[in-house]
Amino acid sequence: MDKSNKIDRREAIKRTALLIGGAVFAPNALGVLQGCTAQPGVNWEPVLFTDEQARLTSALADVIIPKDEYPSASEAGVPAFIESMINDVYTDEQQAEFLEGLDTFADKSRLELGGEYYESAEEDRYEFTYNENQNSLDIDRGQDAPFFLRFKELTILGYFTSEVGATEVLRYEPVPGMYNGCMPFEEVGKTWAT
Repeated sequence: MDKSNKIDRREAIKRTALLIGGAVFAPNALGVLQGCTAQPGVNWEPVLFTDEQARLTSALADVIIPKDEYPSASEAGVPAFIESMINDVYTDEQQAEFLEGLDTFADKSRLELGGEYYESAEEDRYEFTYNENQNSLDIDRGQDAPFFLRFKELTILGYFTSEVGATEVLRYEPVPGMYNGCMPFEEVGKTWAT
């Protein structure tokens, strides 16, 4: 795989933010408004997901937001957040659609990777996920968002509503100071969490 196509976390987050913009999937916005946030912890006891679905969710979330100078998605508790959103906020129809998408992703990855996604080499998982992302972006805007984009949205939402995402990755100040609406991003260094 050509490593020159890889982008860093900051660039990936910028691009994703531009992609989803204000078009957050409605149940996801509702869940965050109801107070759903990711809680730290790599291991969680799945309630809705099977063990395989839980392992796939953790592995895929960690490809979307891997560990670098900040914790990975699974270390921030994102997989449990995703399951909680699906279980507690989504309708029965939306749950079934998400679980079907997760199983379809698992089947496709099994065929292309020759085994379970979460057991594959990191490079292979990244390449497969990159291709899924590219294919998801090629949809007609009149269609519903594909499973992968919804999963990615949940991952990003969970990460940046977690304590780690909101206080370490984003710039956090409980009582913000003066407002300067025209400050170059380079001077600030991070996007504000609140």
